[in-house]
Amino acid sequence: MVPVRRGMLVAVCWAGVWWTCCACAQSTLPPSDGVGEPLPTPSRVPDALGEPSPTLPSLPSSPPSLFAPPPTTLTQTPPLDAPILTPAGQVAGWFVNFDVGLIVPHVGSHLNSGSNLSDTFSNPVTLPIAPMHWVPSPFLRAGYRFANGSGDVRLDWRSVASQGDTWLPAFDSAGAGYLRSQIDVQYASLTYGASEFLTNDPKVNRTWTARFGVSAADVFFDSTAQGRQILLQSASNSFAGVGPTVGFGFWKPVPEWHLTLYGELDATGMIGFTRQRFGESALVGDQNVSEFVSVGQQSNGVGILGAEGGLSFTPCEERSWRFTLGYQWQRWWWVGATNDSNAALTLQGLFFRTEWRY
Repeated sequence: MVPVRRGMLVAVCWAGVWWTCCACAQSTLPPSDGVGEPLPTPSRVPDALGEPSPTLPSLPSSPPSLFAPPPTTLTQTPPLDAPILTPAGQVAGWFVNFDVGLIVPHVGSHLNSGSNLSDTFSNPVTLPIAPMHWVPSPFLRAGYRFANGSGDVRLDWRSVASQGDTWLPAFDSAGAGYLRSQIDVQYASLTYGASEFLTNDPKVNRTWTARFGVSAADVFFDSTAQGRQILLQSASNSFAGVGPTVGFGFWKPVPEWHLTLYGELDATGMIGFTRQRFGESALVGDQNVSEFVSVGQQSNGVGILGAEGGLSFTPCEERSWRFTLGYQWQRWWWVGATNDSNAALTLQGLFFRTEWRY
């Protein structure tokens, strides 16, 4: 009996040890995911679908398209009249210039009738041009300046009308004669021009311009002399023509004074017609003999070279106005060229110009 009891006691002790170990193991393991057990609750639940997690990086809502254009670095295109595209002092739009110059014409005339007007007169008619007076000369310009630095188109018109007188010594056998001369010049041009400039930096800014177009002109001058034996001698010349013109200009702003230095050079070639008329009236004995001869129109080419320079001022408080003071010079060759005659014309003087831009 004693061995049996001892065996039963040993079995009970081993069962107690096994039960204790199982209890300790179950206390250290997490609860099972059984059906009846509650699931763990996350620390924060998103309030709406698609709300990013505070601990994770946000993802795009949809992947980018393979056909989408690549991203560009330009976020804004410059306006049409941006300063970087337009030379300093130029504003896109219509503009009008008006100036009044103080001009003195000079005609180097060698008009010659070529022969006696009739058998009654012994010499051909050859009259000079008297020195002309300084006169006001109007100039008008209307044009449009394109945006984005694309140049401008302009229509110019100038008019010069002057007269002068002097005495001719030994005009006829009776002594001196009185000479009176006059001139009228009408000039117009239609041109297109474009500008090239380096930068709008005031220290290095300068602008070069080039122009081309067509010009037309009408020039008339004449002289009349009166004496006591030769009662009247007259010689007149008229030219009308049209032709191409080109021009170049240079502008250099002086921004601290709101001034701009500039210079322009232009050249024109014209093809047209020249007409001349000569007349003479004299006392022959007791009779007054008169004769007038017209030289039919002759085709003629005229060359013109002009230059001007000056200083422009733009008020700082008003950019729509610009004022220019300068000097101009223009030379006309062969304006009175025929088989027997020739004449050249020079126009020069000061001018004050006003420009209005709107």
